[in-house]
Amino acid sequence: MKKILIFLSALLLAFPLATAGETGFKFGMKASPNISWHRPETRGFERNGVTIGLSYGVVADYVFAEGYAISSGVNILHTGGKLKYRYVQDGLDTDKRRDYSLRYLQVPLTIKLRTDEIGYITYYGQFGMGIGLNTQAEADQRIPQPDGTVISARDVDISDETRFMRGALIIGAGVEYSLGGRTSLMGGLVFNNGFSNALKKESPVPGGATPSSMLNYLELTLGVMF
Repeated sequence: MKKILIFLSALLLAFPLATAGETGFKFGMKASPNISWHRPETRGFERNGVTIGLSYGVVADYVFAEGYAISSGVNILHTGGKLKYRYVQDGLDTDKRRDYSLRYLQVPLTIKLRTDEIGYITYYGQFGMGIGLNTQAEADQRIPQPDGTVISARDVDISDETRFMRGALIIGAGVEYSLGGRTSLMGGLVFNNGFSNALKKESPVPGGATPSSMLNYLELTLGVMF
């Protein structure tokens, strides 16, 4: 959290550095399909596949100097991932498999580096951080039995096993295609690398280790700026 506060302070201090050139706010809307996955760090937990998700929301860019902007906004993020881990209970020793379905209210804050317009196209790169607040956590789970059957459950509420806040590093690149005036179409790729544990409940792995798994995703950003 201390590192996040230092980063945010550095961004705020950049506002007085505005130089000559077009400055001011630009707003837009975006919809971004994503591929997400868990990156487990606890022994006994394994990644078991990826999940297709979606984020959508508003984008706000503040151009504070020629070629530089601070980009933020508010997004609704649907993401998840798949985990497999050893499950021991009442003499049963097997694997539990979970497909996570998570929803976050996410606020990114990045620095965007922009080229001059080349033809109708402006290229940009961005990096920064994001904070997500969990608003829904569910999972489909499967527990194989010794007789070959599988006990399944859908849409299991796992709010008490999911941390409320998620922090992430953000890096991306893309283009804006001018439609005339201040309006442009936007497209790009963004990698969102979680650096905080998404899980919190005691692990069923023998030894009682606390599970730790980072949630990552790669998204295709599509939007329009005004």
